[in-house]
Amino acid sequence: MDVKPKIAFISHLDLNLYLFRISWIKALMKEGYDVYAIVPVGRYIDELKSEGIKVINYYLKRESLNPIREAKTLWQLYRIFKNYRFDIIHTFTIKPNIYGSIIGKLVGIPIIICHVTGLGYIHTLNNLRARLLRILSNLLQMVSFKIANKIIFQNSDDFNKLSFLLDKYKALIIKGTGVDINYFSLNNTDLERVKIIKNDMGINNKLIITFIARLYMSKGIKELIEAANTLNKKFKDIIFLIIGWIDKGNPDAISEKFIEESKSSFIKFIGKRQDIREILYVTDIYTLPSYREGLPRTILEAMSMEKPVITTKVPGCRETVIDGINGLLVSAKDSKSLAGAIEKLISDKELREKMGKAGREKVIKEFSNEIITGKILKLYEELSL
Repeated sequence: MDVKPKIAFISHLDLNLYLFRISWIKALMKEGYDVYAIVPVGRYIDELKSEGIKVINYYLKRESLNPIREAKTLWQLYRIFKNYRFDIIHTFTIKPNIYGSIIGKLVGIPIIICHVTGLGYIHTLNNLRARLLRILSNLLQMVSFKIANKIIFQNSDDFNKLSFLLDKYKALIIKGTGVDINYFSLNNTDLERVKIIKNDMGINNKLIITFIARLYMSKGIKELIEAANTLNKKFKDIIFLIIGWIDKGNPDAISEKFIEESKSSFIKFIGKRQDIREILYVTDIYTLPSYREGLPRTILEAMSMEKPVITTKVPGCRETVIDGINGLLVSAKDSKSLAGAIEKLISDKELREKMGKAGREKVIKEFSNEIITGKILKLYEELSL
């Protein structure tokens, strides 16, 4: 079409768009697309606006099941869609996928894309609440997938698990969100910032094992702490850096008490950080012992920074690591297996370096911004014809 479509990205968090999809948005804007971000009020609103993105806020409580609150969200989305008349809406995560597709169909939006970024805690926990939410989610997602023109998955396991809910011809697997391989590069790191990090954290002449994620139990943080305590008995010059924050809106989040009981001289909880590239520069081994992922961005960033990765043999994570080539795969919920893998890399610097280089090569070939953004642009072009 001669006039480029008006596109709305709809997410449950502003950081989901700013940290993970900004390269897509910039590429679309460069191509002349009129791009909007529809998100709740959050920390990254000004950053989105500074990129020239039109931001519209809406009300959303992620874990709410209150009918009045949900009706408020649906009404706000209806008014936004009705007023702006988007050509394409691209939704992310469960609630935006469900609500966005239903309201989009009601308003008559021509193209609706649902993006499954992961299956969330309702598929990693097995308590009564999680099981009931899983049933409800499946019923509603079946409706939203029926409406959608395309459903994007980040790994084949998630697709296989939900394939009974959708027409398979609608599915498309795009692995991850893309990594800026020029930014996440050893050659472009801010070395002055690296010096400050080392001095402030007291980690000079230490071997650093890093974990970056929101602090959920299902990210494997309990197993990481257990492995760290085991390894400290044998290696005194290792430090575990745990970067992330407690997401209080998620029932799987760890507690402040857990942090207080876990931290030590060799286990450092350092909260949310903006200098992830420099943190990864000082890292010797990156680990994410998660129970399930969509496709973990932090692993890809670590690989781009030439760091060996230890992760689990679970959906999403196993998409990133070829065992023995660019890292090691271990069993989920198994601190002994995790400790053994970390010890293997602690003891072999040459292997760490070899795996790190292989990891960067894999990112360049499969997960770079150019590759992933190219697939998104191609999809939009095909759907807009």
